[in-house]
Amino acid sequence: MTNNRTKYLVMAIFFMAIVIIQVVVPWLGYIPLGAFIVGAAPTIIQFTVAIAAIILGARWGAFMGAFWGLITLWQAWSTPGTIGSLIFQNPITAIVPRLLMGFLIGWLFNQLLRGKSARIQVFGLASLGALAALLNTVGVVLSTAVGFTVMHTNFTGVPTENILGWLVSIVAFNGIFEVITGAILVTIIGKILVPLAENSGIKG
Repeated sequence: MTNNRTKYLVMAIFFMAIVIIQVVVPWLGYIPLGAFIVGAAPTIIQFTVAIAAIILGARWGAFMGAFWGLITLWQAWSTPGTIGSLIFQNPITAIVPRLLMGFLIGWLFNQLLRGKSARIQVFGLASLGALAALLNTVGVVLSTAVGFTVMHTNFTGVPTENILGWLVSIVAFNGIFEVITGAILVTIIGKILVPLAENSGIKG
């Protein structure tokens, strides 16, 4: 039992290190497309969290999502000046969508795909990759819209009305690429790592 827990912990630390590197080195965590002008870019860090959740399970997925959220929160406060940083200065926006995304992806894989055939898992991994992008984007947009409305945010470039529509217009372009990227990356990486992890006794 102790040996198995050690395996989970080592794997979790491995994924945490990847998340830190992706945040610190922008081109490893963000695709250079889209709305840089407002401090946003399609991110691929949620797929690292999704893969961790798929391999380690829902609880570790939630932990990894919260870990990413905390780093995002710290980064937003330490490097202010863009709308992107303003959005993630709200701890609810920075942490909650990522935590829920990690939990749900891990839970869905264990409930629907664990132990299934390779063909079913490939389709499922692609679906979970796309879902991870959608959950992260929708969660961030909704929590930001509520936060900006309640707090009456006044920042250059942020409209005073129809904030939700404005946010959707910003993330729509990025979101399309994130969904496609998620379906591809999670499938390719998950197809390799899931069997390796299961053979070593890590089964969510």
